[in-house]
Amino acid sequence: MSDRPPRRDPAAPAWDPLHDFLTLRERFNRLFETVLRKGEFSEGEVPGWIPAADLRETAESYVLTAELPGVRREELQIRVEPGMLIIEGQRPMEKEARDADHLRIERSYGRFARSFHLASPIDAAKVTARYHLGVLEVTVPKSPDAQTRPIQINVS
Repeated sequence: MSDRPPRRDPAAPAWDPLHDFLTLRERFNRLFETVLRKGEFSEGEVPGWIPAADLRETAESYVLTAELPGVRREELQIRVEPGMLIIEGQRPMEKEARDADHLRIERSYGRFARSFHLASPIDAAKVTARYHLGVLEVTVPKSPDAQTRPIQINVS
């Protein structure tokens, strides 16, 4: 038996502690959001889940893309409040899954609610939403007064 450490495989990716830390932080954030969220749930469902979402901003609008596999279109509610975009819905556990003897359950079920702060005034009358193959895309146009315009700045 040798006291030397095992040789590292040069083809193996280098360990990235920052990536691992950020992944762990994201998991804890999701855990705390789930635990702290007030939500109604029925037996066999977790008290909510947090669908993954991206929010991007253009000069003219905000665009939210959310992954909602297994959520029926009629289970989605989208609303805009001053400075806020809110999506809510539910992903129910199928009856067959409820009645089965599970060896492992990793998917989340139940109600969800996500809210996103919007920094610029918006044109609520022109909000559009598209839902296709479990992906929701909501476009929230900015108010014409809120759109940025290029301004020439002279540097002296």
